[in-house]
Amino acid sequence: MKIIKWLLICAVFLSVQSCKDKKTSNSRRHSVDQKVDSLKYAEGFSITEEDGYKLVTIRNPWQGADNVEYKYAVTEPGSSDPTVDNKTVVIKTPIKKVVCLSTTHIAFLDVLNETKSVVAVSGTKYVNNEELRKKINRKEVYDVGYDSNLNYEIIASLNPDLVITYGVGGQVAGYNQKLNDLGIQTIIIAEYLENHPLGKLEWIKLLGEFYGKRKQADVYFETIEKEYHSLIQLTDSTKNKPKVLFGLPWKDVWHVPGGESYLARMVKDAGGNYIWSNNDSHESLPFGAEAIFAQASDAEVWLNTGSVNSKEDILKIDERLINFKPFHESKIYNNNLRVNGYGGHDYWEKGLVQPHIILKDMIHIIHPEILPEHELEYYKKIQ
Repeated sequence: MKIIKWLLICAVFLSVQSCKDKKTSNSRRHSVDQKVDSLKYAEGFSITEEDGYKLVTIRNPWQGADNVEYKYAVTEPGSSDPTVDNKTVVIKTPIKKVVCLSTTHIAFLDVLNETKSVVAVSGTKYVNNEELRKKINRKEVYDVGYDSNLNYEIIASLNPDLVITYGVGGQVAGYNQKLNDLGIQTIIIAEYLENHPLGKLEWIKLLGEFYGKRKQADVYFETIEKEYHSLIQLTDSTKNKPKVLFGLPWKDVWHVPGGESYLARMVKDAGGNYIWSNNDSHESLPFGAEAIFAQASDAEVWLNTGSVNSKEDILKIDERLINFKPFHESKIYNNNLRVNGYGGHDYWEKGLVQPHIILKDMIHIIHPEILPEHELEYYKKIQ
């Protein structure tokens, strides 16, 4: 009888203890969840608040990457280095000197009023930012080359606080490691892989952390987000959804945006019907030119036609394109209205932080009746 009583007491104790452990576990989990920065659209990174620093995790930062992860401990100004594992890179803030290996990074810094921190870029001739162009002309901002031709000597001599890198393929990991071996801090920014235009813009929050300007970044993001969604409301009720085509062939291969890409999303938000909207890729898709002719010759709107400026330029690429419906109906629009003298497209620079303006352009093109007074800012009609 005593044994049975003892077993019952043990059972009750274990049951109570189990509930306590579960409650404690849930409480801890809730506490951890509260530390995670809430991002609305971006999927390529996360920010977690820790004691004295913010832990940034960047996931799969190039096309085809799988289970690739980089961690960075971004410190608060004046704080001591945190204790982290050897796979986590410590980045001290605020950043004073930075090297940008993509012009899209410049657009982020411009919003934060931090272009003054840029000491070098990849491809100075393609920069559109007016302030930086003046510095480039005065030889105050250096060109450090691209990819395998990066000038590590110049970068090292500038002693930057941070090099912001990006990569289309996994070779960027090697460039980063070589810079790290020289004692230069790097971080991979992969906003171009986001499948929502506001997800691309949301990376500004991460850049804001480097300069102690997170609040400023948040205010800008929320302002653009509100404007973007107000434009979507204008197209929600449209019944007519014109078919939209992107791009041009290059050596008989035609790359089009995947159905889960940010461009596919913008077409939808602008009230259009993207031809490959059912595809589940967020990366570009290669097709033979013949396949495009079969699926897209009856498109109603044709966008982002490379570097062409006229219909004649299109026919020089392939004379058969004269048979496309938008060619006959003059509904071809290219995103090269704002291009500097060297061919640098501001669409790929400042356009990153103005998705609402690009959406306005698209709405005006796809549904001119909705925004009849809008003047195109990034697109121009190809005649």
